[in-house]
Amino acid sequence: MLSLQRTHDFQLFVSPSIDSAMVNPPSFNWPQDDDANLYDLELVGLDHDDQWCWSAIQSPHQLDFKLEPGQYRWRITELSQNLTSDWIEFTISTQTDLYLAPTADTLFALCADKQQFLMYFDEDIEVVRDASQGVRDKLARSVADIDIEQIQYPNHYRRGHEEGKRTAIANVRNWIDRDLIALTLLYKIWGDNEAGLKACQLLLRLSEWSPEGPASLLRPCRWGDEVGLSLARNLYLAYHWLSPILTEDERAFVRPLLIRIAFQMEQRLEQDQFKQFPGHSHTSRLPAYLGIAALTLHKEFEHKTCERWLNYALMIYRGVLPFYGGKDGSWAEGSFYSSSYSKWHHPFFLSVERLSDFSFYDHPFYKNYVNFAMDFVATQERIHPFGDGFWCQRDGKEWPGFFAQNPLRVYAQRFGDQSAIALDETLESQIESYQLHLLDIVPTIIQLAYAPSSRRGNESGNSENRSGENRSSENRNSENSQVATTNHSFYAFAGLGKISSGTLSTYYRASQFGNSSHRHGDQGNFALLKSGLNILTPSGSYGYRFGSKHHSLWTRTTQAHNLPLINGVGQKLDCPSATASVIARIDQAELKAVMLDITSAYDDCKSFIRTLIQVADQGLVVYDQIELEHAAPLQWRLHTPLNIAFGRQVHTLFTELSGQDSMETIQYQMEMLVGNASSSKLVEEVNDAESYCVSVESDAQKDIKHIEWEIQSHTDHHVLFTCATNPIDCQYIKDKGVVVRCNGNAVLINKDKKLIETLD
Repeated sequence: MLSLQRTHDFQLFVSPSIDSAMVNPPSFNWPQDDDANLYDLELVGLDHDDQWCWSAIQSPHQLDFKLEPGQYRWRITELSQNLTSDWIEFTISTQTDLYLAPTADTLFALCADKQQFLMYFDEDIEVVRDASQGVRDKLARSVADIDIEQIQYPNHYRRGHEEGKRTAIANVRNWIDRDLIALTLLYKIWGDNEAGLKACQLLLRLSEWSPEGPASLLRPCRWGDEVGLSLARNLYLAYHWLSPILTEDERAFVRPLLIRIAFQMEQRLEQDQFKQFPGHSHTSRLPAYLGIAALTLHKEFEHKTCERWLNYALMIYRGVLPFYGGKDGSWAEGSFYSSSYSKWHHPFFLSVERLSDFSFYDHPFYKNYVNFAMDFVATQERIHPFGDGFWCQRDGKEWPGFFAQNPLRVYAQRFGDQSAIALDETLESQIESYQLHLLDIVPTIIQLAYAPSSRRGNESGNSENRSGENRSSENRNSENSQVATTNHSFYAFAGLGKISSGTLSTYYRASQFGNSSHRHGDQGNFALLKSGLNILTPSGSYGYRFGSKHHSLWTRTTQAHNLPLINGVGQKLDCPSATASVIARIDQAELKAVMLDITSAYDDCKSFIRTLIQVADQGLVVYDQIELEHAAPLQWRLHTPLNIAFGRQVHTLFTELSGQDSMETIQYQMEMLVGNASSSKLVEEVNDAESYCVSVESDAQKDIKHIEWEIQSHTDHHVLFTCATNPIDCQYIKDKGVVVRCNGNAVLINKDKKLIETLD
């Protein structure tokens, strides 16, 4: 029997599977244990008596025809060993989105009679310009201090300049992502020839750079690859849009660099076996850039090579990406990364959409991302758990623009309801000048068709695509309101959930994705926030330098999160088996609870069931049931930026907030009710980067207190903890579970049945 087990956390999942296929035709994907292996694929239509067989193929395999609605099953046979997998069933329904992308040759043919065809046709310019009121002034402010003579090739390859990598990343995002594109758009959309000529000078200056060393995309990426990524992301669009005012000699000077970068993109994708391992964070930006490169160069370079590049990009987006994004719109690496990784592809998607009658945005992830963004990304919270960058802000100075200034752009008007559209407009109005993501600020002619005035009252968007369970648009807070809410959204693909009542919110993670890459050892982690204020939160940051001990030995590890260590050891890192799941939920008006199984995230753990109960807008109950292979103590940890007054049994968290007329005191009481815990103590975090942080403006809160309860050695642990403004009616009943009551409502956390029951 051929096993289709994943062996790496970056590796693609088997699909389509028992759930309905996300798109029609589906992409047939499976993990290959050897990149050179060949397979036979059998597909059987159970309702139509149809059968197909494809020989000597590899994953992914994509059809050039749609499937009729019905039940199907498929399996593969690995030819060198003649091993066959089990049958895998899936469904195509009448609601499954048609997703049959054009070929490269089709797109090239649609460009044949056009000089300008990336995102905008010449006839579009007047309309999109008129629809972009205020954008020109913001673009002008974005490049107000540009000095092209100051632009220099990154020097962190030189002895004594090794620490310059972070500065190099900041520089190229300013020079290339911001300045080059802002100047080019001023020319392209507003006909500003002075800006256009400056853009040409900047493009020519960048074309003097060697595409090796710090500007290379190829592994081992000794000096990083962010410089190369900025070049790959922007140079092709700038070259194409500036072509009317570039001389032939200038075009001949720039073109070899564009060709070299495109070959590097292709080689990097091959180095990482990307179609098999699409979890590579940086590499996953490249397919869209390669698609734009192919479209830009296909009239000026080898047609067959450009065709190969474009067909690869089309294949990746038809069925391999989004890897970290699911049909419910959620992103497994958290809010910070989702805000950029939902944008890198826009120029490619918008160009394909403008040329053809096909849109990559018809994929369920892109349709539903607006819902996830409203819950996790476009919020006013001080942190945005989980994963790397959770401490960063949309208007922060640490990585300007990487946490997108407006993460709702494109998505809100296409797929959002009234609250999403309103917040999109609010976020846009708050931008004074642009930072990183400039390639979606001027809407395409097709995007304009989704503007509110064009929707003729269809304010609710695609309501059938809403993904968060028990959520409603009326329950979302706008950026400048404090409307009372009651809501519990869980996004099963990413395994991220949010419970809100009034202005109190509990976030949690229980994901099918393990703890690797930009994800931390934090399955079962939670954050408690009130009106954007951190009460209990994760801690740490990059440590102000890439690869610091602070990041690798603290931030990514369990000890920096609201979780226990088992005998001093946290959850497994860089392991695809470190997964977790939601096994029970209950949603009452006053009591909302979720039960998480995080057993697999720890070694030597027979069972670890964590239950989180938010009690109205009063506070949080945490109940941990842990069974170990061998008796061991727990180090049960919490983290807070608030002040702490330690009591004998009850500890008080407090802070003072300045209001319009007075100071408001925020106060929460923490109590360990069950757990055989000794007195709590503060522990130190790992920090090796203080000497470097003076030159980096970070959004991270530095004064975080790390509280630890030492719980006596045992094989069975029951830990019951509350954090609330007032005492919660909460009781542990031995051999039965925990009962929580509030205003006549009650729930029982049943430890044996591993479920949450409503009590009369």
